[in-house]
Amino acid sequence: MRRYTLQVIFLASMILGLQVPAVRADLTLTPAGTAAGFSLSTFATGFPSSGTIGPLGIAFPGSGVLVTDFPGNVRFFTSDIDGQNAALIVPGQNYGQPNAVGLAQVGSHIYMTQQGNAQVVEVNANGTLNQVILTGATGIGFATGIVANPANGHLFVSNVSQIFDVDPIAKTRTLFVSAGADGLTISSDGGILYGAVGGHILGFNTTTKAQVFDSGPSTISGLDGTALGTGSLLGNIFGNTNFGAVVEVNLATLAQTTLATGGSRGDFVSVDPNNNTLLLTQSNSIVRLTAPSGGGFDGGPTVPEPSTWLLLASRLAGVFALRQRKRI
Repeated sequence: MRRYTLQVIFLASMILGLQVPAVRADLTLTPAGTAAGFSLSTFATGFPSSGTIGPLGIAFPGSGVLVTDFPGNVRFFTSDIDGQNAALIVPGQNYGQPNAVGLAQVGSHIYMTQQGNAQVVEVNANGTLNQVILTGATGIGFATGIVANPANGHLFVSNVSQIFDVDPIAKTRTLFVSAGADGLTISSDGGILYGAVGGHILGFNTTTKAQVFDSGPSTISGLDGTALGTGSLLGNIFGNTNFGAVVEVNLATLAQTTLATGGSRGDFVSVDPNNNTLLLTQSNSIVRLTAPSGGGFDGGPTVPEPSTWLLLASRLAGVFALRQRKRI
């Protein structure tokens, strides 16, 4: 969610405490998107924005939908149906701009990045603050993108110059790679982390930290949130852009297909686990991209509760100790 040419408007809005109205634009499928069998609908409109940056992070507590926005609000939608109006929903909490950014889930725990506060926090299902995970010396300046690692229950957090591995239980961070990533997504096995970096989608092996993918020499202007395809869409990754377009990139051939254009400022995306659609943020709305028959989007498996990881680690330690005794 970089700010590029909107920087002057953005800084003015921060200084004056204004919420700049979003420019209305409607994301529309291209002939290629229509021919491929995709469809678009609107989950919700009426989000406030600042410098045309509106809704950002999306999470799914229970049967509802939790959404952050750049002015700092966190709203809970009690249902997942289309056609809702964010202006009619009272925010659970306002954290101030720009302190309600990305969201990620580990079991029933929901974590949020805060750019201005340089923090990672845990929020409740209604958006109110639960606890601070990283702050002060362990905080992450300009914390932006966030995704849960299904392999160990950790979090990957970007700050548009680095990506950190965060243990939300120990409340520690370690540098993963130095890469100017924005939005993040991860493969369902936790093996490859993808990040939007300077118009490219880069992939990193989460064990070796080696770069294993680059979307190619042709850059995607304003690339931000990404998500992987499943079923008939397996082998493709989808990107939302700051310039109102949605792009599909084939992981093998690097071929790029523009699926939709004419939107407002796109930012993060999130796979809806209730119906396997892709929610795309815009300046003042969230649009739902539905895959063609047989296809879907990879939201990854449900990441277990932190207590599950602790129990597994304890059991593994016990097995190791038993083996050591048998060797003596």
